[in-house]
Amino acid sequence: MWLLIDDIRNLNCEAIARTPEAAKELLKCNCWECVCFDHDLGCAETGHDIMKWMFGMKIYPPQIQLVTSNPVGRDNMIGELESHGYKSSDYINWTK
Repeated sequence: MWLLIDDIRNLNCEAIARTPEAAKELLKCNCWECVCFDHDLGCAETGHDIMKWMFGMKIYPPQIQLVTSNPVGRDNMIGELESHGYKSSDYINWTK
């Protein structure tokens, strides 16, 4: 199952979290094959903040996909992913 964390986009995923609160609730099930992250969520919390929370809760999806258009946010999330052992050949799709 795939989870999209994004306030605007609609991608072919089984679940979409539009708010940080919804994202955290859905992530708690720890059942996602892939989590797709946007950075800018239209509020004070970012996708990077949710990613840090997720790793702090010891939730490590086997795949993560970055769908953000924010280059600085993308770079911050890439650093977070690399610091937790994720690898990528295209800087969009990441695996543990």
